[in-house]
Amino acid sequence: MTLSDLIIDIFLNPWFLLSMVFWGIVGLSSYLLRKKKDAAIVFFPLLALFKTKKLNNFILKISKKAPRFWRIFWTIGIFISFGFTIFAFFFFFINLINLITNPRIENAVTPLIPGVTVSLPIFMYLIIPILFVMTTHEFAHGIAASTDGVEVKSTGVLGAGFFYLIGLGAFVEVNERELNSSKFHRNTRLRIASAGTFVNATTAGIAFLLILNFSFLISPFYGPQLYQVDTVLTEEQGGFNEGNLDPGDVIRAVKKKGSHEDFYNFDRYRTLNTVLENHTHRIKVSVGDELTLKIYRPRTGKYEEKDINLGPRYNIGFLYEYASDTELKITYIYSKEEGGNNYNEKLEEGLIITKINGSYINVGKGKTLEKYLTHYNLTKMKLTSKDGKNYYLDVELDGVRIGILTKLYWMPKNDLSKLLGGSFPDFLIRELIWLWIIAFSITIFNMMPLPIFDGDRVVKELVKWGVGEKYIKTRKKKERIWYKKGENDYPLSEYRVEKVDSIKIIMKDQSKTRLGIEGQSEIQVSENKYSLKDTIGDGFKSTVAFDFPEETTLPDNSLIEVSYEYLHDEKKRQKKMILNTIRIIALVIIAANFILSFFLLGAVTFWI
Repeated sequence: MTLSDLIIDIFLNPWFLLSMVFWGIVGLSSYLLRKKKDAAIVFFPLLALFKTKKLNNFILKISKKAPRFWRIFWTIGIFISFGFTIFAFFFFFINLINLITNPRIENAVTPLIPGVTVSLPIFMYLIIPILFVMTTHEFAHGIAASTDGVEVKSTGVLGAGFFYLIGLGAFVEVNERELNSSKFHRNTRLRIASAGTFVNATTAGIAFLLILNFSFLISPFYGPQLYQVDTVLTEEQGGFNEGNLDPGDVIRAVKKKGSHEDFYNFDRYRTLNTVLENHTHRIKVSVGDELTLKIYRPRTGKYEEKDINLGPRYNIGFLYEYASDTELKITYIYSKEEGGNNYNEKLEEGLIITKINGSYINVGKGKTLEKYLTHYNLTKMKLTSKDGKNYYLDVELDGVRIGILTKLYWMPKNDLSKLLGGSFPDFLIRELIWLWIIAFSITIFNMMPLPIFDGDRVVKELVKWGVGEKYIKTRKKKERIWYKKGENDYPLSEYRVEKVDSIKIIMKDQSKTRLGIEGQSEIQVSENKYSLKDTIGDGFKSTVAFDFPEETTLPDNSLIEVSYEYLHDEKKRQKKMILNTIRIIALVIIAANFILSFFLLGAVTFWI
């Protein structure tokens, strides 16, 4: 591939175009919100985040409707979510053992990356489930916080990726400083931390039940699940009924041509495959038979009868693809245990075939293996490789085929279902399946004790609870903060501040800067210009409040150094060591799953 071809492929890639549209909308929104402080935060090309307070009242209103119910609900969530932490460790550990001892495709753990591990058409099915799971997850945190009186600072939406858009979602920003203080009990922090995962687990459970009862749920609107013709294969593609059937035809029933018996109607258990595989006593079929199909045409709403031919379906013992118009490549050879009939003919995966029974392959001219396999009464065939070597293979009759590609179609019962179309239930079941996969996957991943995950917060609180606290001695600390015009209160990183020793304003020395010398000057702030405040309401002072005059000439983003003494938790180091040990174990297990999945199983196009 030339450089120009590569550039064209990049710029014409649908995901590139979609990402361009996304960042264009981000740019326009950022411009329109430029006068609103902190309303839009953009780190192009990694992250775009838009904040608002308009949903805060909505979250507060929900939490106040039944506070007792919500408190019990979120408390139950603590136990359920921690149960998933234990299960997640078990799941990833057992999966890792299986990857080492017997790697199979179902053990692959692969991140969901649009355009890389999942194609754009499939990702279209994922957008609604992802948005639903992320939004309900964040709203759960917000409702749990509001129920226990923790301030919800803002809500918003975000988009993330590396120029290429990877994911969209919502977020709820709570007052973390207030939440982590002694003002609130650990149970409040546990309820808030586990709320999102609890809702995800609940979503996964509901989606699973809906999938199991899907036919019953849609029965008021749709009848039996049928087959709709998607493609009628030509003779060169291995078909037998070009001109007999049309794309869009819905196959409702079947009988043998000329038979006086009633049509064999399809439903959930009686399908077209049961007929073609001779699993019914009503109709027995063989190669060369003709069937009459009862057809429904959705566009016209009419019913017709059409006659079709049944051709042979052969077992040739291998899978293949066309490497070019004149070359066929063998991609997989079935073993004896898999029912292969040519496993001992010295075929190799990757073998290039150029002739079939002495005739050159030419897809453009219709000389294909598929067309060859439409012949009746085949028992042998000769394949010739690119290097001229001949392979004499067995060809076994394995049943009958129509030569069509089909998709599922649900028979509409009323005007609403006709309006939605017979393919809507198929779309709906796909959405439910992906909703279950995504909700369950996020539940497991999110409860692992790793930074930024909710599981880390839950485990952290449990470690703090188990080890306890011991505040006896004070320690000294220096902390630097940035001055912002109009702001007088600056929270410190420690919560239990005893006293401030000194505060300095560090400024660049302009006289030295003019001479080309890097320098700075320090201004000592007098004690009457600042004070310690308890802005959280937990009984401890942890915020420095400055009393600068409104006309101060102190430049924006000036550096302020605060030296202070605070009560130190003597057990902090012990708790940190335990938590970091758990984090490292979790990280090693998950990283090993990802790495082994990639190296042993290659690029996998699904998530968990």
